[in-house]
Amino acid sequence: MTSAVKSNNTNTINQINYDNTTYQAGPGVDLDDLKFSEDWEGRPASEWSVKRIGILESKIESYTYQIFRSNRYGKHNLSKVIPGFKLIQFANEAFGSDGWYMDVLNMEVVESHSSVTNLPEIPKDENEANGESAESKEMHNVIAEAQVKVTLKDGTNTQMGGIGRATLPSKGHSFAKAKKEAISDALKKCILSFETIIMEYNTKVQNNYYVDGLYVSKIKMAHENVWFSHPRRFGKGSRQCRVCSSHTGLIRKYGLNICRQCFRERAQNIGFNKYR
Repeated sequence: MTSAVKSNNTNTINQINYDNTTYQAGPGVDLDDLKFSEDWEGRPASEWSVKRIGILESKIESYTYQIFRSNRYGKHNLSKVIPGFKLIQFANEAFGSDGWYMDVLNMEVVESHSSVTNLPEIPKDENEANGESAESKEMHNVIAEAQVKVTLKDGTNTQMGGIGRATLPSKGHSFAKAKKEAISDALKKCILSFETIIMEYNTKVQNNYYVDGLYVSKIKMAHENVWFSHPRRFGKGSRQCRVCSSHTGLIRKYGLNICRQCFRERAQNIGFNKYR
């Protein structure tokens, strides 16, 4: 199938108009039999997903702040620091238990081999007959890779890959554990990648990356969401509100640098109805 795009606006540079777009098909193909669908991978499909992803990121950031503040961990990847059940809990709270689902697109075992491991010597009684000083046991090493896709109920989706490793005496248990860890690793990366989707989406909208005209009205919503989800990235060290330049009622904890009135407005804009 081929498509032809015509532009009637010649006064505006790089202005694309889809009003007079015509579609043509080859012989034996009827356009009415084709189903056109748009893939929402890597960008939010509605205002609902923009709000809910903001709520998810605020929960993740609150949890990771307590972890890094305790100095129990170094600067590791978040997928290694946050347990999988916590991310699933945050996703259920942000999107709803029926607001998202996961698909395993691919599962592959990339490496599998066996090795013999010598067990430590066990001391024997004096009356025992002399025998072998140590036992050897066969261990099975398995490495698996998985490709997982997480889709929200409005169509917003993201895909990530994960790796799982297992070394166990049982070959079947090694395969099962490696595959389970690969799926869990990919799922955690998918949930954490929603932050990148929002950040890139905000930049693309402001730079007119999308030409279909569906996202212009949501520039303000995306900007408010990104700002509230990552307040410590803006205005750290300032002694006035970064929004209204007020010096009264300033919240400086964790580097927010925003007055209570502006904080309350931004919380309501992204779906937080209660302010404490």
